[in-house]
Amino acid sequence: MTLVETAPRKPGRPRDPELEARRKGQILDTAAKVFAGFGFAGTQVQVIADRLGVGNGTVYRYFPTKEALFLAAVERGLEELTAEMDAVLDAPDPDPVAQIGRAVRTYLGFFHRRPEMAELFIQERAAFPHHHRPLYFARKDGDEHDCKHSRFWEQLVATGVLRAVPRERFFAVVGDLLYGTILTNLLSGRPTDPDAQTADILDVILGGLLARGKR
Repeated sequence: MTLVETAPRKPGRPRDPELEARRKGQILDTAAKVFAGFGFAGTQVQVIADRLGVGNGTVYRYFPTKEALFLAAVERGLEELTAEMDAVLDAPDPDPVAQIGRAVRTYLGFFHRRPEMAELFIQERAAFPHHHRPLYFARKDGDEHDCKHSRFWEQLVATGVLRAVPRERFFAVVGDLLYGTILTNLLSGRPTDPDAQTADILDVILGGLLARGKR
């Protein structure tokens, strides 16, 4: 990816917010891949600049430190994941199994397309233990996404198809399972199929392991 630089802005010339946003996006996309490949400690900003075809100064103009660049890349990835998951939760379906399936498939599909983000989330927890954010499912009581989760679960239970287990328990178990899945995918280096993994997860979670009548 090459970041096209324009001539220096003349005094009084207004900034172009869209251009600024595109440049930041290009920097963050490239930075995520470089950090994922070399690790936070092993990454030099010069490598990111070289891949973009610009000077160090261009990167530092948007992100004053390597730490700020890394954390911005992590935050951007989490925002993208959140937007995709919110779109599923905000589109109710009369079939709760299909609804849960779409949520699981969306989550696994995000990391299938963006494996570097799984690596960055791991690095953030190691290098910045006080900065890490929950990966969507774990939310504080009363925040915006906690309310979304509540509505989502209430709609599912209202169908009468699912047991009314505590919402926090459902999201904690599913969140841990999916997070473990993406970590295993990353660390094992095995080829992944989000559709097949979604089917397996739904079969075990919703179908259970006990034979009919043995629960």
